[in-house]
Amino acid sequence: MKNKRLFLSVFYILIGVVLFAVGSIGGADAFWSGIGGGLIGCGAVRLIQYIKYRTDKNYKEAVDIAANDERNKYISLKAWAWAGYLFVLISAVVTIVLRILKYKETADLIGAGMCLLIFLYAVTYLILRKKY
Repeated sequence: MKNKRLFLSVFYILIGVVLFAVGSIGGADAFWSGIGGGLIGCGAVRLIQYIKYRTDKNYKEAVDIAANDERNKYISLKAWAWAGYLFVLISAVVTIVLRILKYKETADLIGAGMCLLIFLYAVTYLILRKKY
């Protein structure tokens, strides 16, 4: 972990505070205060992790091993693949169900998201096939 991560964590917290304040005082809707709260939480967790990484030698070693271990990388890639497959399947079923229930706009939006993921998969597959 580098000092850049410390800066980003503090930056997320600051942006979160601004968004939370703007949403809370009525300058924007509640969505933005929710996003701000999420950024504050994520920034705080990352800041704590960074401090622990810098101060706890055992934690640093465990994080470095987890980040560089081939088995963990394989499991992570498999998890992403399964998540992608499940997303496409669930999106297809939900799209069909919503069309049957006459929620055309929502079905179209979910179907478009599914198509975008499939398109991105196809493009990245072609790129990676040429690279490897």
